[in-house]
Amino acid sequence: MIDTIILLIPKEELSYNPELIKWELHSKTKQYEKVVRNPSKEEKSTNKYFPKITGYTRKYPSFSKKVRIEFSAPKLLYLNNLEELEDKDFPLVIKTLQERLQIMGINASLSILENASISSVHFSKNILLKDNYTVNYIISEINKINVCQSLDLSRARFINNGQSLYIHSDSHQFTIYDKIADLNKNKKRAIDKDQTNYQKTLFKEFQQRKEFQEIIRFELRFNNKKKLTKVLNDLGYKKELTFKNMFDSKMSIDIINSYWKQIVNNNYNIFSLETTLNETLQTILFNNSNIKPKQAVYLIGLLALSKDENGMRELRTILSKKLSPRRWYQYNKDLQEVNKLISKNNLKNWVIQINKSFEKYEPYKIKHKNHILDALDM
Repeated sequence: MIDTIILLIPKEELSYNPELIKWELHSKTKQYEKVVRNPSKEEKSTNKYFPKITGYTRKYPSFSKKVRIEFSAPKLLYLNNLEELEDKDFPLVIKTLQERLQIMGINASLSILENASISSVHFSKNILLKDNYTVNYIISEINKINVCQSLDLSRARFINNGQSLYIHSDSHQFTIYDKIADLNKNKKRAIDKDQTNYQKTLFKEFQQRKEFQEIIRFELRFNNKKKLTKVLNDLGYKKELTFKNMFDSKMSIDIINSYWKQIVNNNYNIFSLETTLNETLQTILFNNSNIKPKQAVYLIGLLALSKDENGMRELRTILSKKLSPRRWYQYNKDLQEVNKLISKNNLKNWVIQINKSFEKYEPYKIKHKNHILDALDM
């Protein structure tokens, strides 16, 4: 479902309480001015979550004044983003956002907030793993593939000792990480840089449970509207980029799942059940009657190397001094060929678990303590 979102609203569509707004100048030039309104100590002491507000005045190329409102939708209601929202929560999210803005000195109608244009949005899904699978194990398996080639992203890195996979480009980022472990990290190392005090206490709560939960989080961040529009159009969603339109659980899951499918579909060699080399060779020969035995044996060797240790990344490192970039791309192309030939094999159980989680949206929930409910005025 949706997590963080940034709304961009023309300044004249809002009204302000001068005693509460308290803008602070951030930067200023002849053509540009930026002011911020961060939550005060008094507001933070209420144990409620408040948005970040930024005001922009641009004088070139055309004069405009806009207000940027950034917040995590689930944190507005639950003080954490481990819990996920449902479509029916939208009226409460809008009402809560309106109330928090009023406390900070900004008055906005519900209609203005609902139909506000977005400049950035983060879609996410938390999946509870079963059968003793760990997030570290799954990420170590994904670590064996060339993720940048599988996705329309240019750079990838594994961080926090393999607990997080961060794949990104200038326009968007796709992150897969251990959500529970992230709760215990400081701001510098955490993927979620804006954790509330309550969210930080959840790690100890999970540690005290009889069965420690493993939750893998998929997060897709768009900071470029053109890229988001293209992805939505490719999936058949032709929607205006407004807050109300983005608050759609099915659309959110479809978007994240489209990225996950690209990883799986291009790498059956990693995600299919283990078989002997002879069994795999028979599968290749059966599915391609025209393939030459020498080529089939070569593909088996490439397949085995792609699964060994750190997979294709390590293979490229070993061969880099004697391999041209053009020849390396041919190896990747050949690996895609063998993927197609063995794609009828059954997938591993943990892959099936994740696939099923994307088939039907079931929001992850945890039980709140009474003092949290009081803090939320619920």
